[in-house]
Amino acid sequence: MEFKEEMLKAYFVCGSQDLVGQDFEVLLEEAIDGGITAFQYRDKAGSTLTSEQRLQLGKKLRKICRDANIPFFVDDDVELANQLQADGIHVGQKDMNIIDVVSKAAPEMIIGLSCQTIEQVKIANQVEQIDYLGSGPIVPTISKDDATAPIGLTGLQDLVNESRVPIVAIGGITDENVHQLKAAGASGAAFISLLTRSKDVSKTVNNVLDAFA
Repeated sequence: MEFKEEMLKAYFVCGSQDLVGQDFEVLLEEAIDGGITAFQYRDKAGSTLTSEQRLQLGKKLRKICRDANIPFFVDDDVELANQLQADGIHVGQKDMNIIDVVSKAAPEMIIGLSCQTIEQVKIANQVEQIDYLGSGPIVPTISKDDATAPIGLTGLQDLVNESRVPIVAIGGITDENVHQLKAAGASGAAFISLLTRSKDVSKTVNNVLDAFA
């Protein structure tokens, strides 16, 4: 699947550890029906799944995305991404080295990298295989125990100005502040708890899409 900037508009990120009593497959289908533009399978910190369970769940989620023509990303794990024939992989600064990711990922795979500083963006700019960056947290987030300090809207704008590729904002995204992200240069919003804790998934996704219309 070829990378397109519009994939970043409403980018749902989730793993089994993020669920709040939901059925993962049902939630993903609801999110797709609501209009998400990409999904990232991020099953890690806090997850109780074994490697085999993670793979089997990934296969089910991958099929749901493929049937709906929604880009399917895997977080951090290149081996799992390759096994699932994922459309893309996303890695953080504390995950695998990005050069190793590029060398091990399937050639056609979309590659995203998390960046929180100007220096990190400058380094990313030198890796031509990187398709987009994920930057944040914008404000404090409850979804990631290892989240770095918030960069704020000004910090986001600075990273956008430095980056040669589109940036999707993540971390602490709410129904209200999502409408400030486009003005700061973000191409979209990536979110976890915004959707897993939503009482109306379709309404929540549509609000994000409206913010980047």
